[in-house]
Amino acid sequence: MSSVSRAAPRARVPLFTVEAWAPLKVELFRNLWIATLIAQIGTWAREAAGPWLMHLLTEGWHTQPEMVARVLFFSNLPICLFSVFAGALADVLDRRRLLIVTQIWMVVVSGLLGLLTLIGWVNPWLLLALTFLLGTGTAAFGPALQAVLPELVPIKHFALAINMNSVALNVARALGPAMFIVVVTFLHGATGVGATFLLTAASFVSAVWVLWRWKRPPQRAAIHGEEMWGAIYAGWRYTIYSPANRAILLRVFTFIVPALVMWAQVPVIATRQLHMGEQSYALLFAFVGIGAIFGVFLMPGLHERYKIDPVVNVCTAFFALGLIALSFVHSLWAAAFIMIFLGINWVIVPTNFNTATQKSVPSWVKGRAISFYLTVLFGSFAVGAELWGRVTTNTSIHTSLLWGGLSMMGLLVLAYWFPLTLNEGKDLSPAYQAAPAEALALKPDKEGPVRIAVRYRVPGHRDQGFIGLLRDLKNTRLRNGARHWIFETADLPDGQTGFTERITFSSWQEYARSYSRMTRWDLMLESLTREYHAGTEPPVVVEQESRCGFATLVPRPWRATSSAAKPQAVAEPSDTSAIQWLQDRTADAIDRMIDEMFIIYDRLTGRARPSE
Repeated sequence: MSSVSRAAPRARVPLFTVEAWAPLKVELFRNLWIATLIAQIGTWAREAAGPWLMHLLTEGWHTQPEMVARVLFFSNLPICLFSVFAGALADVLDRRRLLIVTQIWMVVVSGLLGLLTLIGWVNPWLLLALTFLLGTGTAAFGPALQAVLPELVPIKHFALAINMNSVALNVARALGPAMFIVVVTFLHGATGVGATFLLTAASFVSAVWVLWRWKRPPQRAAIHGEEMWGAIYAGWRYTIYSPANRAILLRVFTFIVPALVMWAQVPVIATRQLHMGEQSYALLFAFVGIGAIFGVFLMPGLHERYKIDPVVNVCTAFFALGLIALSFVHSLWAAAFIMIFLGINWVIVPTNFNTATQKSVPSWVKGRAISFYLTVLFGSFAVGAELWGRVTTNTSIHTSLLWGGLSMMGLLVLAYWFPLTLNEGKDLSPAYQAAPAEALALKPDKEGPVRIAVRYRVPGHRDQGFIGLLRDLKNTRLRNGARHWIFETADLPDGQTGFTERITFSSWQEYARSYSRMTRWDLMLESLTREYHAGTEPPVVVEQESRCGFATLVPRPWRATSSAAKPQAVAEPSDTSAIQWLQDRTADAIDRMIDEMFIIYDRLTGRARPSE
């Protein structure tokens, strides 16, 4: 018998596991989860009632499919427009109080919509306006709720808590439309819809009660002393200069827009393709919700067996095939089977987008990263609803579903260049709690922009490797607060090349904040650049801008000694792929545009902003 023993096989985690329910053992999380579940049941009852009310109000209109889709558009547009502001508010204001205010807002607006519907004063445009106001409340609620989630459960159950929120959402997606069906069965037409809106208003009361009883300590601002506009801008710069976040947001857009052909056109699918009536069309929502519940139970096992990318890619392909199959179906029961199948894949894909976002950013920017994710997510809802409403109006529901599935399948090829786990394996924990004492000791006397010049001596045979590393370092500098970044080269004696990073910050305070934003991964990149550096002096120079330029505060570590040492700008690294080059140029262009918008805002409000 061989003396070499085989390793024990790895235990296979069951795909369906009760471990998914572990966060419910925490009383506070359980109470808030039940309250938000009730609120979401009411929300999904309204989501089913709104399109149907628009269907009734626009009976006989040629643009009926487009108007029905606009209910979903106006419901999600505020989340796209205001999530970034809500993310900053969740960092600046007390999150518990913000959550209470948003839930009271939802009670008032939902109740008003219900009363106006019952007395017959609602019309298509008033319905869209009140739907927009309800979406505004949802926009303010989402980032704050996700931001308090780490306070409610142990860190080991954090991912499961995200899944549990998906359970609540998708149970509500099944029960909410079912509640709407029950109501309109007994109260027909607009009366049933109005009663549904009133029940929606009542569903938010339990969340107000739980949040009111929560004795949470007063919140302190968690954004390094920044005000709201500065916090939003810092979050934007992090997102635009993070390849991992850009990849996630692109994948969100390319999945959600094709997928919305189903969500935006459920009433049209029911009436024109399946020939259903008002009492039964909401069953399609319920079938998707049932499938989503199965999908939630699948996720813990899938996460243990496979990585995020293959799970999302396979489920995206399945969803595309489901849309294509649905386009040819005219039977309710065949459609029900497909809707359950779509629901399973629907919950898995966006939930993994959320998980990938949370794992791809450090703690200092997590709330704002979530808000940008929500902006793109619900912006994609709005774009998809409007797009497929127009396509269905001008063609047919069969054509919309077919092209939705085909376009999703075609866009899936982007997964090769834009995986969701670009930051996998990187240590994103904080490297510093504050700026080191040696950096703070160099604080200039005057106010104004600060330029950091980092100079390196690199042996000539190592130039190309160092240039490639600088590209990664550039993104690190810019997403941690730098306003501008360039590098230059100069020929030096002894076959060495001088490299100079010039990093400009809008103020000394922003430079100091950049240290508290650095992660251990960022610090590791800096350590790698030091390994290329052949000099013995610390390669940092701090300069302060004045009317005459940048005045040096400390001696430069080295000076070029020959006439050939005149600094010259260097092009992008030669090994940069075309796609990466295009991403970087697009990020730079968008960032300059956003920067100009903030400058114009400061001028209009009379605030001084240093010029570059």
